Amino acid sequence: MHAMISKTALFCVASVLMIGGAQASPIEDCNQSADVPRQIEGCSRFLQEDSLSPYVALAYGLRGGAYQKKGDPESAIADFSQAIGIDPRQVNVYVNRGLAYRDKGDLDRAIADFSKAIEIDSQSGEAFINRCVAYKDKGQYDLAMADCTNAIAINPNDAVAYNDLGVAYEKKGDLDSALADYTKAIEIDPTLRDSYANRAVLYDHKGDQDRAIADYRAALAKNPNSEDRQDLEAALKRLDANP
Repeated sequence: MHAMISKTALFCVASVLMIGGAQASPIEDCNQSADVPRQIEGCSRFLQEDSLSPYVALAYGLRGGAYQKKGDPESAIADFSQAIGIDPRQVNVYVNRGLAYRDKGDLDRAIADFSKAIEIDSQSGEAFINRCVAYKDKGQYDLAMADCTNAIAINPNDAVAYNDLGVAYEKKGDLDSALADYTKAIEIDPTLRDSYANRAVLYDHKGDQDRAIADYRAALAKNPNSEDRQDLEAALKRLDANP
């Protein structure tokens, strides 16, 4: 979880490109995120045409986020590194570069970037959560739990932090604490599909078939991807329950 890319808009930039009497703004293309190829092209045009702008670091950060959405972590990391080289205090860029490193399986560099984000802003719950997940992926469950606990201290209503804390407890073998955290995540955000699925697995493991079925169905009702849907349907079939 938590592969979310943070975005920072290019605020108050007024330059436009004149083409054949019509106005085409690379700023607007760079700022939007719905059309990834258009965003990459817009940011690239802006960087080429206005290389001395005070918003160059932000443009690199936005293009890096677009490359990350495209599934190109190498280009994303290159752009995030450019942004950091220009402005080394951008917390979101460190978090996003950490996510790109994590996508590549380079957990040590990911943790270093999340740690740098925390060093800059000790109240960055997003950095704590993502470092929690990275530590969990490395099997360092105590460090993971400490980070997710810090994220919850920053925002007691962060359902994702509770979910990821539950995952760390589950990996360490403390199933009761994991169950309590998944339940808390669902209380905060009843739409959080992963928490229903995670809790269903624990109820299933504990032999609480009725609750497991209810949670598998709840997770299935929240539009999972095709692979997760197959797993949820298979679990219900194994329990002799209809989706």
